Amino acid sequence: MPEAPTDGTTKARETFGSRFGSLTVLIGVAVGLANVWRFPYLAGKHGGAAFVLLYVLLNFLLGIPAIMAEWTLGRMTRQGPAGAFVTAGMPGGRGIGLLLFFTVFMAMTYYTLIVGQVLFYALHTSFGFTMGADPASFYQAKLGGITPWNLAMTSLTFLGIGGVLYLGVRRGIEAISRIAMPLVFLSLLVVIVRSVTLPGAAVGLRFYLVPDLSKIDGPTVLAAMGQVFFSLSLGGTFFLLYGSYLRDDENLPVTAVQTAFGDMSAALLAGLAVLPAVFAMGVEPTSGPSLLFITLPGVFGAMPGGAFAGGLFFSAFFVAAFLSAVAGMEVLVDGSRHYFGWSRGRALVVLVGADLLLSLPSMSSSSALMWNDRLWGSTMQPVGSALTLIALGWFVSRGRALAEVNRGSGVRVGGLWIFWIRWVIPISIVFILVYGWWPQIRGEP
Repeated sequence: MPEAPTDGTTKARETFGSRFGSLTVLIGVAVGLANVWRFPYLAGKHGGAAFVLLYVLLNFLLGIPAIMAEWTLGRMTRQGPAGAFVTAGMPGGRGIGLLLFFTVFMAMTYYTLIVGQVLFYALHTSFGFTMGADPASFYQAKLGGITPWNLAMTSLTFLGIGGVLYLGVRRGIEAISRIAMPLVFLSLLVVIVRSVTLPGAAVGLRFYLVPDLSKIDGPTVLAAMGQVFFSLSLGGTFFLLYGSYLRDDENLPVTAVQTAFGDMSAALLAGLAVLPAVFAMGVEPTSGPSLLFITLPGVFGAMPGGAFAGGLFFSAFFVAAFLSAVAGMEVLVDGSRHYFGWSRGRALVVLVGADLLLSLPSMSSSSALMWNDRLWGSTMQPVGSALTLIALGWFVSRGRALAEVNRGSGVRVGGLWIFWIRWVIPISIVFILVYGWWPQIRGEP
């Protein structure tokens, strides 16, 4: 494998200050829209506890080994996606880095828009402005198109991201994560208490906690597999870059288990907060993507203490999604310095301005937003993860990869991990993509 760059950038690279700080950052990257929005509606659609059981199992079989691979490549090369593939000796490495850079750039145009809309609901629900309103009409009036509220919330979210990143890795990303992530979990616990104590919530609890194995079929397995990659932010971008910030004594296998457990916990708690309340209010649990901004505000509006519970829920959700957005922009800042030689300040000004401008198509059309999510999120994210696994599994020597993943660890990872990242996980990703695009491949509407 080619030697790491000797221009001094690798040695001077900033790292996280403590193990607790790095763990909160890594969990903050993983926890986001997928946990609090996507997971509950997929669980509702695919049989509740049966989906949950598969999701937990596949986290350990696929998610944790893939996390370790992305961190190993990042820490070994001390570079993000802009340079890691080149340093690993992968053919076309620069082009792969550019492709993933553009993928994150486009994903940020719609992801940050949704984060801003979550902020809108956190503020409006907390002050009771959504109480008594028809949820669909309220959403359409305030956020249905290029509205002043959409522009204001998206701009405010981008400015917040820029402010955190301008402070750097330790003073910005790590400092806010150490405070924010414990508050996210505490907030979800409070909402769960309100949800499970509603009359009729027991039906939702049984649906969510007692598996019916007859509900497990091909689509359920593939949906759970896709959720693992989407939820953990695997994609050769966020975790690859943050792996380059990990200290040499970071225990990668143990931290990977802790991160996956933290991410799973956030998803499981979100489901526990949402689904019992949905059942208690007599709402269809398979509401799909509209669950977040139409179904849930209606549920909170109908329950006693709904303004408090809803405001807390959306506030916790905003913080979690915001930290994932911070990670996305950090990937772009790192890439801009690598490709264009921009300073952190200049990169933030240009990238925030460009992404804000390009968020307008997704803001104006829900179909454009869903298409962007399908292409840049649900498709390119697994592709990026597969490319990272190929780079480490096939273009870095077996001994070098095992030495790096085991550095700083008392838990020894063996050759089975290499086989797993070379074959099992990439083949699983192919199944995810084929299943997801099969209707379009067959020309179905």
